[in-house]
Amino acid sequence: MERIGIERAWQEIEQADRVLFMVDGTTTDAVDPAEIWPEFIARLPAKLPITVVRNKADITGETLGMSEVNGHALIRLSARTGEGVDVLRNHLKQSMGFDTNMEGGFLARRRHLQALEQAAEHLQQGKAQLLGAWAGELLAEELRLAQQNLSEITGEFTSDDLLGRIFSSFCIGK
Repeated sequence: MERIGIERAWQEIEQADRVLFMVDGTTTDAVDPAEIWPEFIARLPAKLPITVVRNKADITGETLGMSEVNGHALIRLSARTGEGVDVLRNHLKQSMGFDTNMEGGFLARRRHLQALEQAAEHLQQGKAQLLGAWAGELLAEELRLAQQNLSEITGEFTSDDLLGRIFSSFCIGK
């Protein structure tokens, strides 16, 4: 049972846009995640960005703030006092493409973009069914799959409602 939970956690990690690697600053002086937990880092997707967060800077006396080590962002903070938490918050906003001055901007996770691409592909295939052989059941299936991909973004899944609205204006005969 524990193994299943671990594998599910890895599936989520592999879909993540960034890993926050939290380190108790009182247990190690290391700042490179590959030195702290090499097995974990070795299993991560190669291009997945890592932010190392060294906590307990109030105890260790480390200088608060952000720097870079071996291509990874390194943030030193104290969760207990709250010092440095704004640095982490701002780093996450910036790294995820969120800018408070941005007007009408678009923020999407990698998996959301993949879901949009898959939905578009199903819509194209549905359009081909509509314009070609007009196989209603195949068109309906492509629309259902497109809607399912979109529901991954919105968190909603109402295939019956969607198909009901689409087909309410025309009839599919035998």
